[in-house]
Amino acid sequence: MELYEQGSINIWSDPYIRKQLLLAHLNANSDAASRKPETISATIDWMLKDSAPGAFIDWGCGPGLYSNEISARGWDVLGVDINEESVKYAEKKASEKTLSARYAVGSYLDQLSFGKFDIAACIYCDFGALKPNDRAAFLENVKNNLGEGGTFVFDVFGEQVCAGKTEGRNWLREEAKNFWCESPCYVLTECEHFKEQSVWGDKYVVIPDSGEPFSTVIWTHYFTVEAISTLLSDFGFEMTETNQNLVQNGEFISSDVIFIRAAVSGS
Repeated sequence: MELYEQGSINIWSDPYIRKQLLLAHLNANSDAASRKPETISATIDWMLKDSAPGAFIDWGCGPGLYSNEISARGWDVLGVDINEESVKYAEKKASEKTLSARYAVGSYLDQLSFGKFDIAACIYCDFGALKPNDRAAFLENVKNNLGEGGTFVFDVFGEQVCAGKTEGRNWLREEAKNFWCESPCYVLTECEHFKEQSVWGDKYVVIPDSGEPFSTVIWTHYFTVEAISTLLSDFGFEMTETNQNLVQNGEFISSDVIFIRAAVSGS
């Protein structure tokens, strides 16, 4: 595997896989795609503390598990996600609950202008999945959509995520209608640690019995508080608060998750 290698598909927009991701988001007994309901509620409490209801943008909103709850608490919410299936679900739930939350299909790596928001959030360690160039594009988007005095809230893995990962290669056989494709398939996996860049790469090569092979690579950066503070400073943000107690032991692939609150420097 090459550092920052890119796969042949984007799993969040692939017509088949995006449906499987939505199902994973909605499984309240698993944190494979979204955190468990009690952790989501605690995270929302922390994000909104000491803030009067205002405008909130949820970058990578998924099926609206955060956005709709924040809307129910009186905020003007916009959720943005590249997964069209998740956005449709979020809109449906908002309508059923007569919430004012709005949703848009789009990539937070594209230059998007939705107005000015009091809080911008990106939750579930999405930030650590971004390659350096993508990280710069995303932070520019965040800055351009924050109002005067607005804050950016997000989370990243700490160093202990390494304890749950092992380098190596493997393969498995999947039956029909699996996570990856309709057809039975072989899945080849490779995991590699790039220590100098503080990132793990997980590569999946899928070989369907029917159809063309495809691949995807998921990158997982990890940080110290000092490292994320320096990175934010380089992009014109100032870290104002951290919280490392929102994800409990036994949840997620690691409980070492750092939640960060930041503001545009000088605002």
